[in-house]
Amino acid sequence: MKLISKSAEGLHGEIKIPGDKSISHRALICASISDGTSKISNLQESEDVINTLKSLEQLGINITKQNESYNLEGKGFRGLEASENQLYFGNSGTGIRLMSGILSIQNFSSSLIGDESLSKRPMKRIIDPLSKMGANISGSQEGTLPLRITPSKKINGINYKMPVASAQVKSAILFASLGAQGDTKIIEKSISRDHTERMFEYFGASISFSETETTLKETEKFTSQNIEIPGDFSSSAFFIVAALISKNSDITLKEVGMNPSRIALLNKLMEMGGNIQVFNHSSFGKEPIADLNIKSSVLNPCEVTPGDVPNLIDELPILFIASCFAEGTSSFIDIEELKHKESDRLKAMQNGLNKMKIKNFLDGNVFCIKGMGNDYKSPNFFAETNYDHRIAMSFAIAGLNSSSYIEIASPECINTSFPEFIELGKKLGCNFEIS
Repeated sequence: MKLISKSAEGLHGEIKIPGDKSISHRALICASISDGTSKISNLQESEDVINTLKSLEQLGINITKQNESYNLEGKGFRGLEASENQLYFGNSGTGIRLMSGILSIQNFSSSLIGDESLSKRPMKRIIDPLSKMGANISGSQEGTLPLRITPSKKINGINYKMPVASAQVKSAILFASLGAQGDTKIIEKSISRDHTERMFEYFGASISFSETETTLKETEKFTSQNIEIPGDFSSSAFFIVAALISKNSDITLKEVGMNPSRIALLNKLMEMGGNIQVFNHSSFGKEPIADLNIKSSVLNPCEVTPGDVPNLIDELPILFIASCFAEGTSSFIDIEELKHKESDRLKAMQNGLNKMKIKNFLDGNVFCIKGMGNDYKSPNFFAETNYDHRIAMSFAIAGLNSSSYIEIASPECINTSFPEFIELGKKLGCNFEIS
């Protein structure tokens, strides 16, 4: 199976983006450990999220789908049941790291596994802090999957200074802290996503948080809630860039999540001169939402600093594509973490940019892309994706401004996070073909 992305004449129309992947994981877990029945609407039905849902079912949670919503019967913080089989999380670093936290406080043993890509990703970043709290958790000698968690006599709260800002690590600690004695305080060097903190607050936790500091006091229980999941900003990012770099484009994206810790890309694109209007501000629970209107734009180069990286990390591949169509050289500082995602995304993007005849180079800790301006057209080529969904979607967007087409390998990997990508893209005028 291959995806052919062909030159498009401009994008138009209005679409609603499916639910946020990061929030979907957290909603499922929080609902499962609450007291009572929770209803979740607009849950993202990507492979990553469904693997988390299936794992919760294996752990004894009754989950039913009614129309477009999911009902979950929660069992409290320590009410999960032992699974007869290993818990499989596919490609999802978020799912496996968050679940490791809540499984660390259960009275049974668990084994957590993933696909080939996830099995190579670093897990010591959660093993170390959870172990310091008293959890019995271990991985391979290399600090990778499989993870083995056995019951602990006692979990203690922790004062933890994060070596690297990471919402996944922070969240693993917070979930484990629900079964801990004493308070937990987490300090980060820079801002990371705060979806877990907002979700905990929504479910009734005694939690306070600022941009880089989070404190969770001992919390007795979560109370069940009805949750509406905002549209996924990371998914929206691909169509935002598509409209900016495609001439004669004018699109609107409805009910997009506007959490301040998620919209670094939006701010960066607007700094670059992107014609983006944000309107109809509202909220779903503790999460802000808005509609976005995006029009074709002449882009200036960008500079990404180390402080930008934690909240840009998932969107860096598509920002690289936007930079190809900017007038001048963009620079990205300290993006080493990009090598440790579903694939080595820096290497994958460099390979693709080289095929696009875009000058790029890595000078120490600075990656540079020399943009060719908004009249640039990519040559035709075959884009390897390393079975990485964000690489595949990024080059699919680049193909809309090609001299003819870009062929994308293994497009089925897009189902990991955004199974509706091709269908919704076609509604806007993206010239996508599956062969």
